[in-house]
Amino acid sequence: MKAYTPSVTLTCRESAHNLHINVGQTLGMAQAEGIVQLLASRKDSCKKFFIDVRQVTQLDHEAAGSLRAALPHSPVGMQRIAFKGRLGFDLAVGGNKVLIVPENAKHVCRGTCPDCKCGHKKARARARNAAREAVAAHGAGGEALEQ
Repeated sequence: MKAYTPSVTLTCRESAHNLHINVGQTLGMAQAEGIVQLLASRKDSCKKFFIDVRQVTQLDHEAAGSLRAALPHSPVGMQRIAFKGRLGFDLAVGGNKVLIVPENAKHVCRGTCPDCKCGHKKARARARNAAREAVAAHGAGGEALEQ
């Protein structure tokens, strides 16, 4: 096999000792070879591998067949590889998992996540926490407040 040169559509990131590979919109022979080489090169440093195929709109059937043929021979156990998206059913081999993530899944914020884009929820959470602290500080032991 020739040396892997990263493709524009194949990106990866590591999180909690897991490797997340995003295929992009096209799954061709270069992406299939890149996935196999990433699995082999990261087999010792990563616990699980998540291959995201949710955005794939152009699937080269020869590349899909090549990926299916190469996965059982990779040094990574099949139970460590999971595909994200319905296309994963076409690419998975025995032992792989296919994760179906709802398309309308929403981020649930409790105002505690760092660097989150839902600042309005954080402001509400801070106000709610301040109100709770005020009630606790003034003693909520059954005293009624006059209005």
